[in-house]
Amino acid sequence: MMDGFPKFPRIFRGEEWKPLEIKSEQLEAIVSRLLSEFNLDFRELKRIENDDMLAIATNKLGEETKSLVRVRSYTIGLDEEDVEDLYEDMLMKEATSAIFITSSHFTKGAKKFAKHVPIRLVDGVELGKLLSEYEKPKAEFAFLSRLSDGEVVRYFRSRGKRKFFWISPTGKIEEIDKRYIPLGHFSMKKIRGGVETVANLYVDLNSGNVLYMEENRIEENNFIKKILDLPEESRAHLLDLMEHGELDYEHLKGKPLNILEKKGLIGIHEGDRGEGILDILTDEITSTVSIATSELTSTTHKAPTPGERAVVKTKQVRTTIEKPTIDTSFDLGHFIESAEVDPSFTPDPINYSPEDVLNILKRVYGGNEVSFLGMIYLPYYRCKYVSDTGVTRFERLIAPKFKPFVPKPAMYRGIYSLIDRFPAIPYLVIGLGYLLLNLDKLEYVIHVFSSAFIFLFMAVVVGILLKVIFKTERKIPRYGGTIAKYGFPSIHTLASIGGIAFIYFVDPIFTLLLIPLGLLYMYSRIKIGVHSDVDVIGGAIVGIIIGIFCGIYVLNIYLDPAIETIFGALFFIAPLMLTVIELRMR
Repeated sequence: MMDGFPKFPRIFRGEEWKPLEIKSEQLEAIVSRLLSEFNLDFRELKRIENDDMLAIATNKLGEETKSLVRVRSYTIGLDEEDVEDLYEDMLMKEATSAIFITSSHFTKGAKKFAKHVPIRLVDGVELGKLLSEYEKPKAEFAFLSRLSDGEVVRYFRSRGKRKFFWISPTGKIEEIDKRYIPLGHFSMKKIRGGVETVANLYVDLNSGNVLYMEENRIEENNFIKKILDLPEESRAHLLDLMEHGELDYEHLKGKPLNILEKKGLIGIHEGDRGEGILDILTDEITSTVSIATSELTSTTHKAPTPGERAVVKTKQVRTTIEKPTIDTSFDLGHFIESAEVDPSFTPDPINYSPEDVLNILKRVYGGNEVSFLGMIYLPYYRCKYVSDTGVTRFERLIAPKFKPFVPKPAMYRGIYSLIDRFPAIPYLVIGLGYLLLNLDKLEYVIHVFSSAFIFLFMAVVVGILLKVIFKTERKIPRYGGTIAKYGFPSIHTLASIGGIAFIYFVDPIFTLLLIPLGLLYMYSRIKIGVHSDVDVIGGAIVGIIIGIFCGIYVLNIYLDPAIETIFGALFFIAPLMLTVIELRMR
């Protein structure tokens, strides 16, 4: 029924609808997508009276919320009173939001009312688009979990009993759900200098995030999700900016650009827009001829001056989204074991179509041939806790079974973890010991520490330069998006083995103390998988060369006492600062 036409009496309207038949997996996918607009994560759908449903979801705090879902087929349009009825039922069910799905349409009054309350309306046209969008391929293979069902239960029980200070335990376990994350597998092929390279990446089609490896963890990057969640025109503008760089504000201004600005996805700044090089050359030639002609024909002695070239100030727009370089860390299949799908796991609904993701990847990574290779599932476990006060919380566990070359989680604990996270501590302790044993030669000790700082500075700088030059990927990804993500050489090994060579020229006895420590550092880098044998051996060779150079030349150069005192203090301060920087990069 359109606005302005007579309305049917309310007493008869109850007979105008019938249940709308939609496949359960499609309906769950649609509801999941719509709930994300309320910043809610869909969990399950429960049928209640009058063919209505309650969608159980969690907010960003992990708290359980309810949303009333009404799915009905009508022979006439739905007006404001129909939406008001849904709103009243929503309040009675203590739901925080509602979704009204119909094969018919909503009047202007109905849409106006829904704008002021937490109700999402889906008419027949939008429903058709959503249904066609969720005709998705299913995965034939899935990544494996490294945990048995019993280990999963023990893990969540231990988490539920934990209590930190005044915070009460999470609560009792009500259920543990075995689920699959649907991943789209994409490949990016590029030919450069006659050499073909292929990179793989996996996109979570439920959340829209790109997954990647960082040490033995799976992390998420949401740069594609930010694009997918935009209205169509805003998305087109953003992709143009990512593809072409800065663009003129005047060509883009409008509502789509305002949306991008409010979401913090673009930056607007003043820029100079001068003339092109050909225009400038033409102006210069014309100006020169004009001046020469004027000098020959003018009867006065006033020298003509060339005209000033105007510089126009314009607004320029650029995107603030940083697209990651797709390397081995994004290839989950390189690190995780896979097998056939386990029917005991329930797949999450697909909220983003592979076709949309593919189109975005093609635009963002324009120099690559991008292909969609299919789907694969990633297993996870979702535990529902209920506290004594009735508060419900959910917790998720992803525990993939890594391939044999990936170190087990236990490798990241104990002595190897201490060396990895705090490599400077043993050497600072040895340095303090050397200071205490030689207080009677304080001036010489300060000189030694000053020379040691110069050695350390050279070791770090040379190590970083070699990483930039060779750009070898680590065996296990680490420090993604930074220079430190490259493997060759191992700076830990470079500094520890090079330090042995340097200290030999200072005190051979201390060298005997440093040899086993340096060898332990070398072994630890290989053991936890962050470096290959070549990275470590290469780092040792480079370190020895720098150590010998500093022992022969730097140690015999005496600087101003004030400078040596500063450098001596930096020997203790700089390693601690580097440790803090490194830990923040993880």
